[in-house]
Amino acid sequence: MRKIYIDGLGLVDGHFSGVGQYILGILQGMDELIDERRAVSMPTPIVSVVIPRDKVARFRSFGLKNIRYKTLPIPFRYMAKLWHHGLMPPIDIWCGRGDYFFPRFVDMPLLFSRNRGLVIFDLSYELHRQYSDEGNAHFLSNKVKKSVARTKNIVTISQNAKNEIVNFYKVPSNRVFVATPAADQRVFYRRSPKEVEDVKQKYGITAKNYILALSNLEPRKNLQALVDAYCRLPAAVRKDTALLLVGVSGWKADALFNTIIDKVGEGYDIIRPNKYVSDNDKPAIISGASLLVYPSHYEGFGMPPLEALACGVPVITSDNSSLPEVVEGVGTMVDVSDGNDQLSEALANAMRNIDTLKEKALTEGPQRASEFSWKHSAQVFFDLVESKS
Repeated sequence: MRKIYIDGLGLVDGHFSGVGQYILGILQGMDELIDERRAVSMPTPIVSVVIPRDKVARFRSFGLKNIRYKTLPIPFRYMAKLWHHGLMPPIDIWCGRGDYFFPRFVDMPLLFSRNRGLVIFDLSYELHRQYSDEGNAHFLSNKVKKSVARTKNIVTISQNAKNEIVNFYKVPSNRVFVATPAADQRVFYRRSPKEVEDVKQKYGITAKNYILALSNLEPRKNLQALVDAYCRLPAAVRKDTALLLVGVSGWKADALFNTIIDKVGEGYDIIRPNKYVSDNDKPAIISGASLLVYPSHYEGFGMPPLEALACGVPVITSDNSSLPEVVEGVGTMVDVSDGNDQLSEALANAMRNIDTLKEKALTEGPQRASEFSWKHSAQVFFDLVESKS
């Protein structure tokens, strides 16, 4: 019987990043696939997540029914440091022989097992370094190339990212596979007005209407352009609609915060929640928005636009990188590479026609979101293990 091992450091990290969300989504998809296979007596791989010894409770909190865990005999902080400095011993000494996947750009050593796949989410650290944290970009630029050379297959999250990986690392196209993220529509769906109001009250959001930006506050997300576009809206529109920025503060954000402080001082209604918005409350925050605007300079995929569509909320996003793959046919796409005029025009037009856009998003948004599935993407990983090569 096949044994699959997945590096779980990103899953049990205290800061649950997009990488952690992706690992969890793939595991949840595998959980479903295992149930389906067992129901028809189909051979089923044993899936285990490799975690530090002090993170068992964190792993169990995710409630995965069919996914096991294997612990390494070191705590999280030391395991993370060893991984970062390339000093990890072969992990299959403790976990056993099997097929290993590494879903955090960089692999770990193996002694007698197969490195079946490395997940590379995007190439921002190489292609758009000006928007990256320099320390992280240096680490990835140095380490990923070596991991690619040791890896049989590469998994990525969009066709655009696949094309970039093939071109940059000179990897044969048939070695790179796309397994997209998804918005679980058991979680991301249109929430009731009462739930929206309760969540708004919880986070001190008093605005009746708001345009939502949902992302880390960092240069790559291009939020300076959104603030400018919002402030250029007619005063009659802004009177009843705030700009709500939801997300943790990232790197190189000082200029953005200075702009926001200046604009708020001038009377513009730009707001942030009074505390960190939990994942459980995110669908209600999205559902309460007039629209979501996501003017990023570059994305490996772009989860917030997909989550907004799943909740039936109109989306404006950039026409670059992977974003057209996410919102094609439903969202509004703009060129943000040449100033802010197109974004300002698109935002003003959306607010003039917001009722029509909401009606379209309510019917077509969830349908578009349903075209992405964690179970389908989990099957990509199973296929890599079960292939004859």
